[in-house]
Amino acid sequence: MKYDVAVAWRIYPGVSKQPIIFSDNKLKLVEACLKSFIAATEGLSIRYFFILDGCPKEYIKLINGLFPGNSTSIFETSAIGNGATFRKQVEILMEQSDSDLVYFAEDDYLYLPGQFVNMINLLRTKKEVDFVSAYLHADTFTHPIHSHRRNIIFAANHVWISDSSTCLTFLTSKKNLIETKDLFLTYSKGNNDCAIWLVLTKKFIFNPFSYMFFYLKHKECYDILKMAVKYSFRYFFNLRRYHLWIPIPSMGTHLEAGLVSPDNDWEKVSMRLK
Repeated sequence: MKYDVAVAWRIYPGVSKQPIIFSDNKLKLVEACLKSFIAATEGLSIRYFFILDGCPKEYIKLINGLFPGNSTSIFETSAIGNGATFRKQVEILMEQSDSDLVYFAEDDYLYLPGQFVNMINLLRTKKEVDFVSAYLHADTFTHPIHSHRRNIIFAANHVWISDSSTCLTFLTSKKNLIETKDLFLTYSKGNNDCAIWLVLTKKFIFNPFSYMFFYLKHKECYDILKMAVKYSFRYFFNLRRYHLWIPIPSMGTHLEAGLVSPDNDWEKVSMRLK
């Protein structure tokens, strides 16, 4: 394999919800996120694939300026939406032969410099690690869907905890992706990302008391379990338990206001990129 990791990036020109930086300028937001990823992966060899979903030509100019050369490919789609572009990510990363590690990236994540190598080292050296996220969620220790028994390891110069779910920005091996692709592709049919992760990590889905408790106390969680049953019940049994790990402190964050990782001043991180 020629590269340390193959990265497929989904970029949409609209501003969704309320990011904490550049809330009125998606191009600037994407530029900050891309620059932070360059700093996060310094010293690594990266194969880039960009899926531009209905983006104007300024985005192509930005990408070509930041990632020149033969290691970058751009795919333009016509505003086909989240589910379809995620399917495109899966297809690209499965079909590429540049790296045995793959990374799913979204356009509203910011990263800390020099940290990505730790994620790669964790995945390569620990057999109990199947998926790695850079993101310590804002509600990791408060939301009921994250309330479960955890494992903790110190590895790759960092502390890591096991978790039940994350978003659709994550690192894994191409082998794991091939094994789980059919489950992930239920997202393009309407499934919920959190529901997919619960099926992978086997948290709550086999416990009838969880359904009852969430129905009575946490309707949002109950709805997530319903989505898991509706779209992916067959994968409850024909996929093994996979292990997802997240870092403490966070190595990156989703930028939506209210969801930002609590252990860093991410606005200052973005300012340093200038």
